[in-house]
Amino acid sequence: MARKRKSDDITPSTPSKTMGWDDEEKDEALQAEHLKSIDMDEGYVELIDRDTSTPYIETYDAKTGEVEGKILLKNGNKRGKLALVKIIEQVDVKQDHEANIDNIGFSGKLNVENPSKVDRIWDIDIHLKNIGETDLKSDHIKIRELGTDEDNNIDSRPFKITGEAKNLLLVKEYINTLSNAEDILNTRDIEADLLKIEGHSTSTSSIEKDDDEEEYEGGIDTLESYGISIDKENTVTYAIAMHSLFEKPIKNVKVTKTVPGEFSKVTIKNTTAGRAERSGGEVVWTIDKMNSKTTELLTFTASITAKTIESIKTGEIKVIYEAASSFSGGLDIDKFDAYTHNRFFVDIMERDEEPEVWDCKLIFENSSEFIVELLNADVYCPVDKSKKLVDIDPNDVPRLPSGAQFHSKPWMIESEDYPTFRKLLEFRVLPNFMTIVNGSIAITDVELSIASITSDVIYSLSELESGAKREGLEDLLHVPTFKETNVYASVKIENNGSAPLNEVSVKHQYYSEEYKPPTSDELTFYLDGNEVELDVSAVDVVSDVLTIALKDLKDSGTGMIKPKSTLEVIYPIHCVKPSKDARFETEVICLANTYPLSNELESRPDVPVIEAVHLRRKFRIGKEVMAIGSLGEYEIILSIENIGEMTLQNLVLLDKVPDSFEYGSYSTEPEITDEVGEDTLKWTIEELAEGEKIEITYKITGTGDYNPSEAQLSY
Repeated sequence: MARKRKSDDITPSTPSKTMGWDDEEKDEALQAEHLKSIDMDEGYVELIDRDTSTPYIETYDAKTGEVEGKILLKNGNKRGKLALVKIIEQVDVKQDHEANIDNIGFSGKLNVENPSKVDRIWDIDIHLKNIGETDLKSDHIKIRELGTDEDNNIDSRPFKITGEAKNLLLVKEYINTLSNAEDILNTRDIEADLLKIEGHSTSTSSIEKDDDEEEYEGGIDTLESYGISIDKENTVTYAIAMHSLFEKPIKNVKVTKTVPGEFSKVTIKNTTAGRAERSGGEVVWTIDKMNSKTTELLTFTASITAKTIESIKTGEIKVIYEAASSFSGGLDIDKFDAYTHNRFFVDIMERDEEPEVWDCKLIFENSSEFIVELLNADVYCPVDKSKKLVDIDPNDVPRLPSGAQFHSKPWMIESEDYPTFRKLLEFRVLPNFMTIVNGSIAITDVELSIASITSDVIYSLSELESGAKREGLEDLLHVPTFKETNVYASVKIENNGSAPLNEVSVKHQYYSEEYKPPTSDELTFYLDGNEVELDVSAVDVVSDVLTIALKDLKDSGTGMIKPKSTLEVIYPIHCVKPSKDARFETEVICLANTYPLSNELESRPDVPVIEAVHLRRKFRIGKEVMAIGSLGEYEIILSIENIGEMTLQNLVLLDKVPDSFEYGSYSTEPEITDEVGEDTLKWTIEELAEGEKIEITYKITGTGDYNPSEAQLSY
């Protein structure tokens, strides 16, 4: 037969069924058990009476649907206290900015508490479930008695996690310095990144890594950017995301973001839940309740103007929260039994008009402050011991507020003697099962790096070595017309910021048929003066533009270009028979970026000009023989004069001395050679400017059979 229900019926429960409430969902949990919370600071709950028109509450047999008794309230009181069973956990997580866990600190204790100052509870029997992830030795706990004083009303048992501790609240900060940062830091992409974190580093197993295991780097390739520019106002966008993996909602979430004093114009942009405000040097974000499996997001911006290249800290984050589902692998209570102050009796009344006919009923009184659950009430027939006159089925257990009485359905018995009955009553103090997790997360900050480059371009008519200086080199180089000549270029990029450079590119443009770019194998790269090998595919010539694009240097053999380092590339510019006045006025654009990407850096150095000048080498060489002093003594005067319109370089003067003459007394010391088969005097003139004339003198003296006219011969 189906069970009948009245509007004021109380749903019974089996002895093994747990009952209680958690502070987050107390209304739903307690109303499901026909209890509601009142004065929870005092530990009281109240029985729900759905038919307040009667002074009592009827209970029914689950099988027959018949009334099996009534609950009489004492002075209408419907409330009472619950025994408290608390799983209390303190979880402290330390992680870096990329959500890699450095440490998870855990302390737990299982508390059984008597909240009454009047009534002791005793014979406490608790069965736990899911103890496998803890160091608790047994899932069965027996406590003889709990008193009413502070020194004896709590039984506390500490425990630790022996298995893998998982971080159940994922918190990740995203920092972006790009101009479109608010579009980049959107909820969809951040949620996708958090899912990667969940699968990578949410537990203590990620703390100790193999040597070849990489830490999770979050979404920095696409979501984050740390580079800022010097001497200008930079806007930094912050997004703090949280994703809860707890089974139940968490509450009282407080995120405190430290904003260092160098930042200004802090502006809260958006919160998907809760409220955020600036408080002194902090942004404080609070959420009263955060549902499970949800992601919440706070975004705000701040301005920073860097005056030096020193990195700037972005500020740490601290998170605190309260949870109602166990952190330690779902540790929970399976069963709770306990006794407290009670009384029961049987009213036995002989009928007025029917002697030896007795009307009887069982009365159980809850004389304690607690709400108790009457699990079993059996009264046996004195004649037939197997027959029960009262039988409270475990499925029909009534709950009794403090002072309430349960009156069973009356029964009649005929007996000449005073009837006696064997009685068995079982009850328990109703428990309140609470899981209390106090969690904290500490997140280290990152540094904003100053992204900055300088560049320089120099030209030379002679081959350059790495590290050549601009000093002494002209900003206007002349090359001869209608001749093939190489001009050597050096492009230097210096990282004068504090952020390493992961990408560097050079664009050298406006080449022509007369001034042609180099081939890829003609480029030589130097890092801090040391020649390095780089991928030749990074060099490209399209139309009139030479492009050098070096990407992902972090994955190359050289690595990224560190602060204060210099990358230099040297290559020839081919001057191919330029016509008169043909000029090579070019532009060099140097670009660079950091890792993660920041706003692209650009430098446009001054570039020398190459001009073709129609000049021809013109010079005059002369020799004068002049008799001096005694017979046989002569002075030789050699002259060389630049009669053209361009500077001459590396000129050589040669003069042969006849074998019958001795020579000496030079105005300029010569090199003595035998280049023409006889003693020859050689002078090298490194440079002879336009219109410049040089004279060199020396003396000869004839010996033996000499012929003065032989001195007239010259080269």
